[in-house]
Amino acid sequence: MVINLHELLHLPVYTESEVKLGRIFDLELDVNTQTVMRYLVRQNFLSASYLLVASAQVKEIKHDRVVVYDSVLKAEAGGELALEE
Repeated sequence: MVINLHELLHLPVYTESEVKLGRIFDLELDVNTQTVMRYLVRQNFLSASYLLVASAQVKEIKHDRVVVYDSVLKAEAGGELALEE
């Protein structure tokens, strides 16, 4: 499957167990390898806090959502992924 950036941005992000984490609002790209390093996920439009989700934590990208491993939710609960702008 091929997806363009316009389609990828704003996709909802869910864990494997169907917990909604938010929506993709940005990403970080390694220009040397042309690889997505991290996805930035915001819980809602007005939220200043966001999650950094490493590309290795993404299980799959579908046309209507991004699915991440449940371990992302556990790391968020431990305070490791939640960041403030």
